[in-house]
Amino acid sequence: MTTTQAPAGEERRIRKSSAPWEFLHQYLEREIGNLGAADLAVRRDEPESIHDMRKASRRARSALQTYAPGLGLAEAAQPLILDLRWLGRRLSDARDVEVQWQRIVARISESDALPDPEAVYARVNEYFSEQAETARESALAALDSARYGTLLGALDDFVGSLTGGTGREPAERAPAPDSTAEDLARTLRRLAAKVSTRVNTVSAASSRTERDELIHRARKGAKRMRYAMEVIRPLAPKKTARALFRFNDFQDVLGEFQDSVVARERLRNIVAAHEHTAESSFGLGILYQREHQIGDEQAARLHDQWQAARKAARPLWRSRT
Repeated sequence: MTTTQAPAGEERRIRKSSAPWEFLHQYLEREIGNLGAADLAVRRDEPESIHDMRKASRRARSALQTYAPGLGLAEAAQPLILDLRWLGRRLSDARDVEVQWQRIVARISESDALPDPEAVYARVNEYFSEQAETARESALAALDSARYGTLLGALDDFVGSLTGGTGREPAERAPAPDSTAEDLARTLRRLAAKVSTRVNTVSAASSRTERDELIHRARKGAKRMRYAMEVIRPLAPKKTARALFRFNDFQDVLGEFQDSVVARERLRNIVAAHEHTAESSFGLGILYQREHQIGDEQAARLHDQWQAARKAARPLWRSRT
């Protein structure tokens, strides 16, 4: 399953209008469609469906957080933001199990130092099989809940209120400041400044624990910046495409780092289980150390990758601020 894109004609129309509410409307409409498609895929237990659903909910939430206040819609958007965050958290365990199961099994196959790899495989598979069943039940319970049903209806109402289905600025929308395309660019510049601050603080961390938390904060800021760029893509499609392409490298570093942090936590949980052999515990310890090394390697790349990503994104606000 892949994220849908707006038709080229629709992008050109919105770019010509340069109306901030149009950018938000287009983006939310697309992500609500992705959310609905992923919902069905999750219920069918299709591969990557949990990931697609989390991504759609996170994109919609980030767009609301970033742009609704400037349109005078902060109060209306806040309940949606809270419910989208709740949905993402209810899906997170199932996605985490998918990613970490694949990751740790791959690490076992790559390692020549494990004294008894078959015992480690068995122990890992036993742990994640149990975790996967519990996590899927939790995810499905969320999708069957009244809160989720209310969220879907509220999202549709919010998007409908942006245009009233007419393609014109709605009369009933809450009064907003004189928002312009330049305001959107300034918002993006402010987000970039926040990410810079967070990246720059990483080098001052006094421990791995503090460093991990600081990089996690930088990762959250980077995601929000990426989604903000996606929202205003019709303003400058080619520049945005180049910026997003370069941003992928930065996010890959952040993603691999975070996966190594979560992997270490999972490995500790597996080791803590009783009635397992010393050989499998020793093997899990080797994998744990490897994840530490991966985290250190990605942390060392963080600053340079951010500088490259920021340089690629800078034309999106320089020409408009």
